[in-house]
Parts: sequence; C-alpha cells; structure tokens
Amino acid sequence: MIGTILGGRYRVESLIGSGGMANVYKAYDGLEKRTVAVKMLKDEHRDDAEFVRRFAKEAQAVLTLSHPNIVESYDVGEDEATGATYIVLEYVEGGTLKDLIKEKGALSPKVAVGIACQVLDALQHAHEWGIIHRDVKPQNVMITPKGKAKLADFGIARDTAATTRTFAGTNVIGSVHYISPEQARGDVATAESDIYSCSVMLYEMLTGQVPFAGDNSVAIALKHLQEEIVPPIEVNPRLPRALSDVVVKGAAKNPSLRYAAAADMRADLLRALREPHGKFARMNRMIAARERKNGGVSVGNIALVVVVMLGLFGSAFLIIQSVRQRGESGAAEFIVPTLTGKTLDEARDLAVLRGFEVAVGDYSSSEEYPEGQVMSQTPIKGANGNQGDVITVVVSSGAGAAVAPELVGKTLQEALLLLAEEDLQIGQTQYAVSEELEGQIIRQEPEAGTHMEPDETVSVWVSGTERQGVELPSFSGMSPSLAVEAAQKNGFQHIWVRYSTPEAGQGEDT
Repeated sequence: MIGTILGGRYRVESLIGSGGMANVYKAYDGLEKRTVAVKMLKDEHRDDAEFVRRFAKEAQAVLTLSHPNIVESYDVGEDEATGATYIVLEYVEGGTLKDLIKEKGALSPKVAVGIACQVLDALQHAHEWGIIHRDVKPQNVMITPKGKAKLADFGIARDTAATTRTFAGTNVIGSVHYISPEQARGDVATAESDIYSCSVMLYEMLTGQVPFAGDNSVAIALKHLQEEIVPPIEVNPRLPRALSDVVVKGAAKNPSLRYAAAADMRADLLRALREPHGKFARMNRMIAARERKNGGVSVGNIALVVVVMLGLFGSAFLIIQSVRQRGESGAAEFIVPTLTGKTLDEARDLAVLRGFEVAVGDYSSSEEYPEGQVMSQTPIKGANGNQGDVITVVVSSGAGAAVAPELVGKTLQEALLLLAEEDLQIGQTQYAVSEELEGQIIRQEPEAGTHMEPDETVSVWVSGTERQGVELPSFSGMSPSLAVEAAQKNGFQHIWVRYSTPEAGQGEDT
C-alpha cells in the first residue's frame, strides 16, 4: 500500500494507525498540496458484508459533519486495484486526551471544562444531524499543539433513524470504561448515551481516574449498571461543588435524568465555573434514591451483559500522529480568541474554552457596539499566549449613554477632560492627606463603569491638604441651607453657621 496513489491524487506515505476494522495511512494530496489521513478497510474485512456496511455508514456520517471540533473529512473514494473504499480525513498533529491525562494526571477545572465543552459542541452538531458517536472516550479526542480539541473516529457512529442496537451478535461497540448503562445492556444508543460517556471522560480529566475499574470488561460493565459513581469532589476535594454536580447529573444511570442535549450540559459546565457553589445541577435526593433503587439489574440482565461484553471490541485506532509540539517549558501555546463583538458573558465563556481569563479594563460609549458588547481587547486576537493569561477588554455602554470614567490616579485637569468626553460634570471636590502624589485623585463617587445620565456629576477626593487650592467663595445673600450646600460642594467639611440676632445660639456645627 505504501507508495500507492489513490484516486490519482493521494500518495500513501506511511501507516500511522490500525484498528479493528481499518488501517489509517498518512498520505499527500497532490491536488490540494496538503498532508491528509486515509482510512481504508482492512483486507480481511472487505468480504464481510457487515464490516463493509458499517464502513460505508461512517463514510456517509463523516461527510455529513463539518465542525471545528470534529476531525474534518475531505473525500470518499474506491481503490481501483482492490475495490476497497477509503475515507480521506484531516491530518492533525497532536496527541490524544488520554495521552494528556497520563502525562499530567488530573487537569485543572478550567482546562477540563474547556476540553469537555469543545467535545460537547462537536456532539451537539453530530446529534443535530442525527448522528450518535457511541464511542466517546479520551482516546478519540485529539488535542492539537494549540490546545484545540477534535473529536475523532466516527467508525461506529449510528444514524438516529436506524434501529440497530448497540451490539451485533456478540460484539459490543464502545469502550467499557466509558460505555453507558444502556449500551452495556445492548439497548439502542441515544444522544444521552454520548452525554454519559462524555461525563465519564470529564470525571477522568478532573480526578485522574475513571469512576469504575475492574478485573475484566464484564465486571466494569456491571458497575456501570449497578453502582453510583463516587462524586468527583470526593476524589478531588479541590473541585468546585457545582462542577461535581454537573458530572454526576451527566452520568446518571437513568438517561431521562441526564442532560437532554449536549448544549445543556455545556451551559451548566460554564455556569459551574462562574458559580462554583451553585446548586443548579444538584439532583433531588428523592429522585437519586429512586434511581439507585431502579438502577440494579436482574440475573437475566447480568447474563445478557456477560454475553454482550465477551465480544467487546478492542480500542479504536488512532488517526492522528502523536506528536505534541511544546516549548521548552513543556506548556502548549494558546492562541488568543476574538472577543470583540461578543457579550461579556460570551467573551468569558469563549476565553475559558481557549484557556484564558477575562478582565474588564473599562466601559465606554459606542455607536458601533451595542451595550454589553466587547469593543476592544488586549492582547489582540491571534496573539500567542499561555494558559491562564488574562485578556483585558473594554465593554460598550451603548450609544449616547454616559459612563463614569476611571479618574483615580488622574489630576483634576485630566479628570475634567475625561468627564467632558462622557458629557459629565465634576461634582464635589475634597482634599485629604494621602501617601499618593499631591494633586492626584485618590477616590471617586460613583465608581468607574457606573452608568449615568448626561450632565450628572462625579465627586472626587484629591491627595493634598484639606483646603489646598480651594478659593473661598462668597455666600452673601444666600439662605443658610444654600450657603451650606455651596460650601460642601467646594470641599469644606466642617461648616459653622452664626446668626446675628440675639435669639440665635453661638453657632452650630453642621
């Protein structure tokens, strides 16, 4: 096969992976001038109608799907010499998620959630097209050198319109450590089955271990059916409680108690990072107890599981070169995403997915960006960064809206200019002894970022002596109340009002 040119354009260069039913080769596409992966059914299976049917199903499935978190498919063809069908796929340099877990152990919540959300995005897309993956596991999730996750190997994927069960004869499709209870029983796999497997995979990312282990496949499958998972927070106490709750819900024994859609689980994962102590994903104790009661299996079902699991397929093959490109520090490079034009929540969610954090640097009015959208960011999109770096954003306060600017650290003259840009006025000015440079504003009310009406005032406190730079105004002709108000606006804190009539007292400190 090495050296063969398929379809007049794909020159096969080397074997890079082998699985139960197909080999994967590295090839060069002479037409598009790019390296690709070519997946071809093994010789021994080309006369097997079931294998050919399943391979054809995969070809149909992968051509239907187009998503940045799914290994892209380019072409399907047939070798003229052998008649074998092949699929041309994206060639991605990187390693598997399983490799990353073996190397790092438990991943940080932000990294784990970022990877899981990308996989859930891929699953949501596949499910919307009626495709169930049925073998979601870290060996089938590829992590590129830039930290992007790609779901691979739809070799056992099924169209949701089909009635084929999870097992065929004595063969179970899927890997036992991540298989859903319904798949272990031989029932039809659904979108909820993929969500279960993804939850188990996330469990492993957060704890460094799978929830169920055993001496053989049957023992592990029975645990999926009979035992509740130990909440990941009990294995790794540093985890946010809300994040642990999301994993437990996603891995519920009863499919109806799991998330109904991958997008729903994704939303709760991101919310768990924002609200680590939230109870929004916690399962009702009565429901959980009922699930445990109904979660067991009968002797007959155990026998069925034994029959099903005895034919468990081996691990799926790797279609991507396992070369993780890292710097001298061992850390992967991360690319700053585009946050401009997104709402603040969307920007934060996207940043988390890409390994970054977001900080609001300022708010500013804008005719171009609606209120709440990011106007600019630092560093800019496409820049290289490291995991955990902060992206500082400026958020729009809407067209014509006034927003209190940041005045702390500025001089009064600078403050006047900044306020004028927002159609605001300087308010009460007070002086106070401070370690800051004389003449600098050390406090303001309201705080920077506060939404205000045009012509409203912002009061400031300036470093210096209490009456520094304040010219005593004339209060002649004013009523006492107006005079006090005018004095306060000019920075005077202790004001004495004296009355010239005998009936008045000696003075009153207001």
